[in-house]
Amino acid sequence: MVAGFQENDLDKLDSVIKSDTHKDISLEMQTENNLREENIELQRYVSVTKDLFCIFSFGGKIIKINRAWRESLGYNDSQMIGKSIFEIIVNDDVYATKFAISESVKSGGLDKFVNRVLNHKGIVHYYEWRVKVFENSIYASGRDISDLIMTREKLEYYHNRDALTGMYQRSFIQSSSEAMVLPYQLPLSVIFVDLNGLKLINDSYGHDQGDELLRTISQKMLSYQREGDIFVRYGGDEFVLLLPYTPYDVASSLADKIKNSDTLKISGRFPSEWVSISLGVATKTGIEDSVEDIIMEADRLMYEDKLRKSRKHKHSIIEGIKSNPRLLRKWDPIHAENVADHAGKIAEKMGLEPYLQELVKKAALVHDIGKITIPSKILNKDASLTQKELEQIKRHPESGYQILRSVDEYASVAMIILSHHEWVDGSGYPEKLKGEDIPLASRIIAVADSYDAMTSGRIYTDCKTKEEAIQELRACAGSQFDPEVVSVFIEQVLRYGK
Repeated sequence: MVAGFQENDLDKLDSVIKSDTHKDISLEMQTENNLREENIELQRYVSVTKDLFCIFSFGGKIIKINRAWRESLGYNDSQMIGKSIFEIIVNDDVYATKFAISESVKSGGLDKFVNRVLNHKGIVHYYEWRVKVFENSIYASGRDISDLIMTREKLEYYHNRDALTGMYQRSFIQSSSEAMVLPYQLPLSVIFVDLNGLKLINDSYGHDQGDELLRTISQKMLSYQREGDIFVRYGGDEFVLLLPYTPYDVASSLADKIKNSDTLKISGRFPSEWVSISLGVATKTGIEDSVEDIIMEADRLMYEDKLRKSRKHKHSIIEGIKSNPRLLRKWDPIHAENVADHAGKIAEKMGLEPYLQELVKKAALVHDIGKITIPSKILNKDASLTQKELEQIKRHPESGYQILRSVDEYASVAMIILSHHEWVDGSGYPEKLKGEDIPLASRIIAVADSYDAMTSGRIYTDCKTKEEAIQELRACAGSQFDPEVVSVFIEQVLRYGK
């Protein structure tokens, strides 16, 4: 026995050892219980979470999956256990997925990546994965982010696309990755398209008709779009078609198809003759030329084409109305000829210069041309017009002005047409001009127009006798009509009372 160490001390040591042993066993049991509970909790979580959970080998062989695989993707254990994880990944994403997993293995971290996974029906889902290596296996959890991706793609689509036409916006050319590689996709051809007639239709018929025209034209052009082509709404009525790997002759052929096909066969309230397109085609063959330069060259060639067509297009604006029976009925050429006859005679009796007499007659012939923009159901309505319908009727001088000022041949009479419903007391429309602020030609046409309307009978007025019409003109002289014009018309043209 060691000196100083008594037998009763040995009993105490044995008691301590037994006590510590009991403590170690209790601690070990508690640890095992805790681990068991944690494992149960983990199993519960893995079984109820909507996230995919799986364990697979470094070679990709699946060892274990959770219930979410069946609920989210339609795969059961027998279909997946022993199968390669890469078999259900979209082929284009396999390499990137293997690379992401290998980087996680190297770093030992909980790295994150996104790929596309096929469900049991072959439908693609986007998943965001987190993977980590434990011992000789890879543990992975994946969250379905398809809705998030679709929302993001929609936001990107609407950010880059023109909402009206569905084409790319102009900014797309400067900012997108697709556009950044265009300079190297040689030969690169550009078709610059300008839509003629849009402003006239907006001004005459309203922007809803102009928008419908843009939508229709755009959809017809998009029908020619090939994979890789970028079609851009470049401005209000301008479009740029970017054609990678396309030589000039192929681009020129496409331009001819757009120009000569049914692209311009458009149904609308406006005459189809009002719409035409001008085109310019240019091709970039060298790396030294910028995309902007080739667009500018196509723009220049388009403008040359536009100048060549300008006179013909403007002439077709009036001819399109004359050749359209539906529009011609709204214009009422018989009434127009009667008004022109009366107005020309008034101008002559008032001593106007011969060229002014011709100007008055020319204006009188088209004074109601703006009525072609009014729906027939309003013009032909035999009941009282609503306030809204009356407002539409009152807009026809402005519509006529917009139509005529766009045609060189008739631009000189546009202001006359704008003012032919003004009253000398300032209560007319559309500008409420007063007295001599109203062009004399407009005051002449106002008298001639009202007299023919009263004596020939219109849908919205009763037919009057010559005497009744004259009485009405006299009653309105000084308020609606110029007294001098009324006097000349009654006494010298109609020779009433002579």
